[in-house]
Amino acid sequence: MVNHSWLIIVSAGFFIMVLIFLAAIGFLIYAIIELKKIRINLQEFTKIIEERLSPALSETERTMQSIRKVTDDLGKISENAKSVSQAVGDIAVNLSVLSLIIRDVREGIIIRSSGVMAGLREAYYTLIKQLRERR
Repeated sequence: MVNHSWLIIVSAGFFIMVLIFLAAIGFLIYAIIELKKIRINLQEFTKIIEERLSPALSETERTMQSIRKVTDDLGKISENAKSVSQAVGDIAVNLSVLSLIIRDVREGIIIRSSGVMAGLREAYYTLIKQLRERR
């Protein structure tokens, strides 16, 4: 009888172990099916995201190209502004030099005209003096 009871206990243990093994296989099959559903949902989600982001990415690319063009134009404008400011500085220097030249010419003309006026005045006085003496 002792051998019979061991046989019943071992058989019951084996039966329970087989049931647990079958339950584990059932849970694994369920997990695999759920993982496949998750994979399919992720693929669909990725496809939808790609479809929605594609126009946004192309628009972003065009925007970046426009921004690059604007920054290039700004660089050109700043270079032109530097050139204009240098030209204005050169014009100011040239005007200053021209002003000095005009002042020197004016002073020269004033000196000459003063000399001519003094000479004409003396000639006039001398002419008057000689005309008075002849009378």
